[in-house]
Parts: sequence; structure tokens; C-alpha cells
Amino acid sequence: MPGVIKETATEKSSFKITATFYDESGNAVAPDTMAWTLTDDAGASIINSREDVAIVAPASTESFLLSGDDLAVDGNAKTKRKLTFQGTYTSAEFGAGLPLKDEATLFIIPITII
Repeated sequence: MPGVIKETATEKSSFKITATFYDESGNAVAPDTMAWTLTDDAGASIINSREDVAIVAPASTESFLLSGDDLAVDGNAKTKRKLTFQGTYTSAEFGAGLPLKDEATLFIIPITII
């Protein structure tokens, strides 16, 4: 289910993201494959070449770090980004190779250099 990340990132800083993946019954599941992509809010432009970044041996909960140019903004306005996950998982009930997709929106606050 698409969501919004409650914490706000700071421009060009570091920001930890933790994602938990669920099966069709709402149980946490370790995906067979998983990759993530970082885009602008419209999903039209890839940010900092972060497209289909593989998560090696994904677990049901994964943490990773966005930093520097991942969190760059253009101008002085709060910026939205989309973090999209895409992979496959195995269900005890429905078998293997099932698609697992989700996205989350995060906000980046620009900083003023004095």
C-alpha cells in the first residue's frame, strides 16, 4: 500500500529508510528479489541514477541510506520524492514468482546556507 514517510529528510544530508514487505495476507515476507528506484514526485525523472538498485538477499525488513545527491533539491521549496519497490516473493498459498510492488513518498526540506 503506498505510504508517506513521516520523518522529513534534510537537503544533501543523510536519511535512513526502513521498509517492511508484506504478502497478500498482510504477513511480513522476505522477497525472493527486490530493487528500489528513487524518482521525482511524478515518477518521471530518476534521481541520482538510483534506478532498480538491487537489494541483495532481501529480508522482510530492510534499511538503507539516502544521502548527498539523493537528497538534492532544486530551489528553496520543500521537495517530494517517490521511492518505489519492485520484486517477487513466494506465497505458501499461491506459489512462487508473485509480484511485490509498493511506493512511498518522502519530503526533503531545503537548507539555507548563511
